[in-house]
Amino acid sequence: MNKFDFENSIAFIINRTGKALIHTFDHELRKNFGITFGQWKIIITLVNNDDGLTQKEIADKLGLEGATLIPIIDKLEKDEFVVRKVDKNDRRNNRIFLTEKTISTLDLMVNCGIKIKNLSMKNISEHDISITKDTLEKMWNNIQNEFNLYLPVENKQKRNSAAAQGTGINTNVQLTSVRK
Repeated sequence: MNKFDFENSIAFIINRTGKALIHTFDHELRKNFGITFGQWKIIITLVNNDDGLTQKEIADKLGLEGATLIPIIDKLEKDEFVVRKVDKNDRRNNRIFLTEKTISTLDLMVNCGIKIKNLSMKNISEHDISITKDTLEKMWNNIQNEFNLYLPVENKQKRNSAAAQGTGINTNVQLTSVRK
């Protein structure tokens, strides 16, 4: 029987690192802002959308099912991080907007992510980081191409932009207020 040293496999190391980053960021977001990493993904998706997004648009951008998204948005709305408003062009849809409460703390939330990114990349050269990003992009593309896992272009461009920042979040966001 062949033995497989999974602890030294690239997939295991990527998964372990990703889980550690998400766990750490989730812990800091909960402690400092009372939100989860899952809620953060919705908030950051809404940042540059002055016209809000529908639940379907958010789900598509995050690769989630609508049924998964609804309770997360419900909780964000209950805690006054987002607000639902009827779409003026299609009354069958609600559009989700960030609230002033969220916008006023967004810089602090982003700084929390930057702190974790900087800590995780301590003592790693820019050259090594660049090689790692390039390698992971090539691996991503290989898997997508082999298994026909195509993301919409918009998602891939945003993922690449966020990956370029090294945090999994795009720290070059423009903060805008919610329309009342």
